[in-house]
Amino acid sequence: MNTGASEPTAAIPRYVLEGRVVTLNSRDEVLERGRVLVRGSRIVAVEPAGGPLPESFRDAPRIDTGGTLYPGLIDLHNHFVYDVLTLWRVPKRYLNRTQWPRHADYAPLISLPIRVLGGHAPSARAVVRYIEAKALLAGTTTGQGIRTRVSGGEALFRGAMRNVEEPDDDRLPAGSTRVMDLHDDAQDIESFRDALKTHAAYFYHLGEGVDDYAHRRYADLAGHDLIQPSLVGIHSLGLQRPDLDTMAAKDAKVVWSPFSNLLLYGQTLAVSDLLGAGVTFSLGCDWSPTGSKNLLQELKVARHEAARQGVSLPSRTLVRSVTCDAARVAGWETQLGTLRANALADILVIEGTGGDPYDTLISATEKQVRLVIVDGVARYGDRALMEPLAFDPIHPSEPWTLDGVEKSFYLWADDSPLNDLGFDAARSVLDEAMADLPDFRRRMELAARDRPGPEPFELVLDNEPQDVLATVTDVGQVAGRIKLDAPTVGGADYWELLSAQLNLDDTLKQELRSDYA
Repeated sequence: MNTGASEPTAAIPRYVLEGRVVTLNSRDEVLERGRVLVRGSRIVAVEPAGGPLPESFRDAPRIDTGGTLYPGLIDLHNHFVYDVLTLWRVPKRYLNRTQWPRHADYAPLISLPIRVLGGHAPSARAVVRYIEAKALLAGTTTGQGIRTRVSGGEALFRGAMRNVEEPDDDRLPAGSTRVMDLHDDAQDIESFRDALKTHAAYFYHLGEGVDDYAHRRYADLAGHDLIQPSLVGIHSLGLQRPDLDTMAAKDAKVVWSPFSNLLLYGQTLAVSDLLGAGVTFSLGCDWSPTGSKNLLQELKVARHEAARQGVSLPSRTLVRSVTCDAARVAGWETQLGTLRANALADILVIEGTGGDPYDTLISATEKQVRLVIVDGVARYGDRALMEPLAFDPIHPSEPWTLDGVEKSFYLWADDSPLNDLGFDAARSVLDEAMADLPDFRRRMELAARDRPGPEPFELVLDNEPQDVLATVTDVGQVAGRIKLDAPTVGGADYWELLSAQLNLDDTLKQELRSDYA
């Protein structure tokens, strides 16, 4: 993906998309029959369909999408490299984030598999390709946490979707992320303060839990005047209504991950407090071991949980939380999150043009994703739409079939080291490696001995307490065989894992299954 300020000298995309257009602009305009004109990485115009096209677009491909157009979805909380793992059978209800990584099953099933896969070039490359495609096929065009710390492997994440921490675009200020709790010492406090000052968005796992320990993490920030506009409190589950009022008053933000909260702690934020405080919030999937596979699933969980709490959460508000409000959280609202002239062309098309347009998105499954465009480039969608939008004859798209619908990926990107690796090839590499992780590790270590120099990839786990991290360094404890997480929600294995979750309400399990029937 070329995200520089100037257009590339090679052929650039130029096309017209027609359908119902949900702008998510300041007036929340919906064009029942509209069109979006795209040239290069930018939207040139958003207007009603039917009138004459500008001269420069009269010979451009004109695509009747048969669907509803939205801004691309923005996932502001994830640990993407873990999204190759299936749901973990959470063994009990926990009180805060320091507890569950200490369970005996956690290291062999979650930490160590990713350490093994991320520690060797073939599987590390496959992980990044797979999780990127998995996000795209559900309409996600931007992710936070896609660049988990990988020694020597940063370039792997220069791919087909945007990345909050390293956007590679002067128009988009880079965010920063901190997972570990703030230490009560002057040096750490000043480092935190400096990060708030130097970033438009500083993502911090704040108050993840339901006990006093979780709430004290907020008090630590408030006591040192660290509630600032750039603060983005991931989870914020331990915050009470007065805390959320303070976050709103100081223009700090919240990322809500209801499914992860419910799976681990059996409860999530009080939706009435979240809405009543007026704090700007977005949604995040967290990760596939204890969270949603994608934002389409997370939207459904949020809708069901609000209804369970008896709170009216408008569908428009939820859709804003993964588009325009999410862009505001990241500090990217001048460039992304809305469909309007001069915005960057990140676009999602969902099948169908009837009914409430916001409900249409929340109710959609992966099969209904007709087209996903990032930076003006059609990256994924129905082959019938992808083919007329192809502008690069040298690098053809990769076909894929989802529930009988012919889809395709176009994953080639300027300067990406993954251009030789497709989605199916990545799946094959991971399936083989995860079928016998100890054997895979032995083979990779033997192969490394025959190569000069050190193995260039080392995954550094950054989402666990440091004392726990020190106990999971022996990769010999890794589980022998684990399954690669399927790219879409559904299937007998997934519903079995979901039904086994101790902390989920049975009604939510049934509602989710019905959503994907």
